[in-house]
Amino acid sequence: MNNLPEDCIAKILSLTSPRDVCRSSAVSRCFRSAADSDHVWNHFLPSEFPEDFRAPEGLPTKKHLFFSLVHNPLLLHGSQLSFSLERSTGNKCYMMAARALNITWGHDQRYWQWISLPDARFKEVAALKMVWWLDITGKINVSLLSDNTLYAAYLVFRWNLDPYGFRQPVEASLVLAGTEHDDVQPSMVSLMQNPGSEQGQRAELRSDDWYEVQLGHFFKRRGDMGEIEMSLKETKRPFEKKGLIVHGIEIRPVLP
Repeated sequence: MNNLPEDCIAKILSLTSPRDVCRSSAVSRCFRSAADSDHVWNHFLPSEFPEDFRAPEGLPTKKHLFFSLVHNPLLLHGSQLSFSLERSTGNKCYMMAARALNITWGHDQRYWQWISLPDARFKEVAALKMVWWLDITGKINVSLLSDNTLYAAYLVFRWNLDPYGFRQPVEASLVLAGTEHDDVQPSMVSLMQNPGSEQGQRAELRSDDWYEVQLGHFFKRRGDMGEIEMSLKETKRPFEKKGLIVHGIEIRPVLP
């Protein structure tokens, strides 16, 4: 294949994946040159970017832009939403800030406090002081997402030094916005890694030292319209809950 013209090699590489292209660059000098071409990496960038997307300055090639979006999520929508790309596929990823979520009593300082943390992606996160009724909901328009892709939504959170009231699983759901309440069948998830009950999916520690727990998943098809509504609730047990710090909800492709 080294005898093929470089543009032919670039065309072939553009039909593979970002991971395969990076591996192929070790084959030969010709492959390395083709693997770095804008023609290849433009294929892995989205055909449509979010409305207020602005490419970072100082990126000389499409490959630099691709990996910048993989490693450095961009803040959009008044810094209430972050946009990035999944490394192995180039599919779109988003994270909604806590401020973009509907948190019951979230604006009442008796129950929630808005604080800044140095390792948070957004300016503010929501710190739970104390509630009996926990209800956190977010919505995202599916038109923002990559077509023909399986997505999952995750609540991203951590604990303060004295959490209380989360030993039992809580309800999580992901549905089309507008779905009747009686038609929603929530799953049970455990926010703590060592819950008092074995029921439900457990939270996992991420590489950025936040926890995440899956709220649900859905398949985005070409032409799908409307909004997806994601929620985490605990409204049936009348006991206090405190110590939860909400970073946001992340929506990203499910990898094989």
